[in-house]
Amino acid sequence: MGRKDEEEYYEDEGEVGEEEAFELQTEEQRRNRIIAVFSGSYGISVLVHLAILAILAAIIITSPPQEKEAVVIAKREVKPQEFDEELKRDMEKKPQIQAEEQVEKPIIILEEEVEVTSDVPKGTDLSNMSNKNLDSNSVADAFGVGGGAAGAYGTRFGKGSLAREGGSEGTESAVTAALRWLKFHQSADGRWSGSNWMENCTKGKCTGPGFNAGEHRYDTGLTALALLAFLGNGHTHRFGTFKQTVNKGLTWLKRQQNQSNGAIGYEEGHGESIYNHAIGTMALCEAYAVSRDFTLKRNAEMAVKFCVESQNPGLGWKYGIKSGRNDTSVTGWMVLALKAAKTAGIDVPDGAFEGAQKWFVRATNSEGDVGYETPGGGSSYLAPNEGKYDVVPCMTAVSVICRIFTGEKRSEDAIRKGAKILADNPPDWSDPNNARKLNFYYWYYGTYAMFQVGGDRWHAWNKSMQQALLPRQRQRGCEDGSWDPLAEWCLAGGRVYATAINALTLEIYYRYERAQQN
Repeated sequence: MGRKDEEEYYEDEGEVGEEEAFELQTEEQRRNRIIAVFSGSYGISVLVHLAILAILAAIIITSPPQEKEAVVIAKREVKPQEFDEELKRDMEKKPQIQAEEQVEKPIIILEEEVEVTSDVPKGTDLSNMSNKNLDSNSVADAFGVGGGAAGAYGTRFGKGSLAREGGSEGTESAVTAALRWLKFHQSADGRWSGSNWMENCTKGKCTGPGFNAGEHRYDTGLTALALLAFLGNGHTHRFGTFKQTVNKGLTWLKRQQNQSNGAIGYEEGHGESIYNHAIGTMALCEAYAVSRDFTLKRNAEMAVKFCVESQNPGLGWKYGIKSGRNDTSVTGWMVLALKAAKTAGIDVPDGAFEGAQKWFVRATNSEGDVGYETPGGGSSYLAPNEGKYDVVPCMTAVSVICRIFTGEKRSEDAIRKGAKILADNPPDWSDPNNARKLNFYYWYYGTYAMFQVGGDRWHAWNKSMQQALLPRQRQRGCEDGSWDPLAEWCLAGGRVYATAINALTLEIYYRYERAQQN
């Protein structure tokens, strides 16, 4: 997709007509004009000022050099991950760390809210700031700034956690390929379209089995999900290989926000559009947390306010605003959005997390199964797909990760039981002709939950997840980097959804820090 480099937008084209007229003058005419100018009072003033500037320049040149002050914000020079579409996405090959040094703690820690001004070089990486307030590893700090014991977001480059936590060169190549596919299929206005993305193909027309087109009413959520994939890999609208792609997406996303109540892509009468808002809030808050671009702060704060105001008092969320009903799926996305807000330093009432915790407890039965609307009451699903897919413990995965993120210990009985349920139901795409087991939503939440659980169960899950995703990612052609939209929920989100959420799943190794408590 042909796009101008960023620098091209700032080039002066000049006044061509004036330049041509000047060139037509004779040498004598030009000389006479110069003499006339400098013989007048204006010309004399110019000469005097030039003389003063020359004296000052001489003083500066002859003065001894002063020691430069320490630069507070340093730009790390990194070599981006090279992409080779011929490369076999081998999950056994260890990654080559591309940064000058490994970052042992794979999270972005923010010291303070520092407004980016013209004094900061364009493209400066602000991701290595620190703030002890965000270093919480105590359950008592679960609702403080940072939103809990699990850490913030991973930095894209130099993440020592990639190999340490089970990632590989193959997983990184797969993520890069997915981001490239998303870049090439972004609409001109900045969105990722559920139904019209194929019009943006640059290498031809994408084909392949599955629901290649989703529903346009979820464009806001799809755009936010795609942006999260870029942000999770370290690309923002200020720096990174895909900064122009991210900038266009964020610009479009902000335009979808209702300026009167802060809702993003939410429509009265279409309750399920609350998903648009939850994921949109998460994307705006993460973008602000990582980039510290204060032009995003107001949008993020307004979005968070709508999240809080739409919550059922003392419990969770469902479709609409304070509907009186709760479901684990919407509540899970809201918790992730509010955690992102906390990490960004945006105020979130403690009661929002406490209410969510109460809902997860209420939705969990004695065996550890978590239901959609009732204890152990099954998972969420799309009505048109009823009976087409095997039931998976998706809501249990949502509950496990969210309860950890809101401060509960991994040793809690419900979390231990939930982790066992997930371990007994790992990702499985062993039969390409059988789509009944495919649920990318479950794999995403399950991967994030099992990463927090850690230990042998995480390593076993990670291996299954890689075996499911890496061999099935499309290689070569227009589809290169995408996943066929064969799973549950792809009817709504299509190939864009499948590619964005699977890229997020493969970013698990550096996206969140593991909680420190037992």
